[in-house]
Amino acid sequence: MHYRNLYLAICAGVICATGWAAESDNEPARTRPEMKRRIEALKDREARLPLPVLTADEIASGRRSVNNGRLRSLYLPESWQTNRSTTAATQGSRSQNVNATLNQLQQAPDYAFKTRLFWIVSRTNDCQYCLGHQELKLRRAGMLEDQIAALDSKWSVFPVEEQAAMRLARKLTLTPHLISDEDLAAMKQHFTDARVVDIIQTIAGYNSTNRWTASTGIPQDRSFGSDEPSQLDTPTSPEFAKVDTKVAPLDYQPRAAWEGRSDVEAAIAACRGRTPLVKLPSVDTARQALAADTPGLTPPVWCQAMADSPQSALRAWKHRQAVARDGKLNPNLKGLIAWVVARENRAWYSLAHAKMKLNAIGITDDTLYSIGRDEASFTPAELATFAFARKLTSAPHTVVDNDVASLRKLFTDNEVAEIIFLVCDANSFDRFTEALRLPLEGGIATVGLAP
Repeated sequence: MHYRNLYLAICAGVICATGWAAESDNEPARTRPEMKRRIEALKDREARLPLPVLTADEIASGRRSVNNGRLRSLYLPESWQTNRSTTAATQGSRSQNVNATLNQLQQAPDYAFKTRLFWIVSRTNDCQYCLGHQELKLRRAGMLEDQIAALDSKWSVFPVEEQAAMRLARKLTLTPHLISDEDLAAMKQHFTDARVVDIIQTIAGYNSTNRWTASTGIPQDRSFGSDEPSQLDTPTSPEFAKVDTKVAPLDYQPRAAWEGRSDVEAAIAACRGRTPLVKLPSVDTARQALAADTPGLTPPVWCQAMADSPQSALRAWKHRQAVARDGKLNPNLKGLIAWVVARENRAWYSLAHAKMKLNAIGITDDTLYSIGRDEASFTPAELATFAFARKLTSAPHTVVDNDVASLRKLFTDNEVAEIIFLVCDANSFDRFTEALRLPLEGGIATVGLAP
């Protein structure tokens, strides 16, 4: 039982009988001026994983100058960085390339709309790094200060269809386990099924990005899309200067204790027969989308759901194969992270996928269901990973320096980065598959190789 005792020592104050407790008294900023001060002050913070300052020679040679892209390139396999459609603007190599990428993205008809959703998701997660980027991108898209301020407290000024998407974005971000049929029905009043899938995939991806940039403690970029320094702490009009946020997670409630084994097994069984909340493209459409990479494969349902955008489906498929194949972490730990995150999110489709993969590599159901209960068979490093994964999943705004520092005592920095990334990626997959109520495939042979 010494592993269990060590685990409790590592995680003291983090987990309680009904969920997670914040480790910091610093709650999210209530007003817009305070939010701006924090995102500006983030320029002076030190990343939780070492992020060397670029030299003049490195900048001249074209090394990435946006901090998010630099940190990824330092610690993650290159193959894990290919599915970057939602954050392409942060991945440019030099400031003029970021500028070019932003200019290109702004040509998309839904650029400003999706950036507003990114702002909503980032504010809900209290991700100050991403908030800074979205503030600057919205300015570039032509939004005035009061229009941006309205995102925090006055959604009535936006079109009704955007309001529906904003409500979904906040709920899917803060409480994905509470998304209901009614939430999707409200979206379908304004958007086609294919558009609903696209919006949910977008929101899910933003949740992944937030968890990565916030938990790694990336310092705010001093310039973004320009050679000129960015100023984030700008004046706020009297109308919004003292208005409390309606978006930040001030209403956060800890997740309930995990369900027992019989309840989980019943939920997985029900997942096999459920009907998705949107009309999915045909299996043939999905098969054609993947043919260039994996000819003849019967695509998993999650990939079928994306098939109205063949490039998106193929990119996501390749990404998940790369995550399963590459990296420094033990495959067992990779799979266990997916299991823990899916349990925390009550994401039954994802949980069943993780279970099938873990069973296939020799991890029994008894072992899986012991997580969160009798954990004596796990190592201190595994237990610390499980605790961190649960916290970053359900309460990313409460992650503090010591959470990452504790992992760095047990893993290399590359392994810590991979742990964080896998938790982020799992949170995206959970939100996408469970919000759509995707039905579980008949067996592992049709699921494919990805976790």
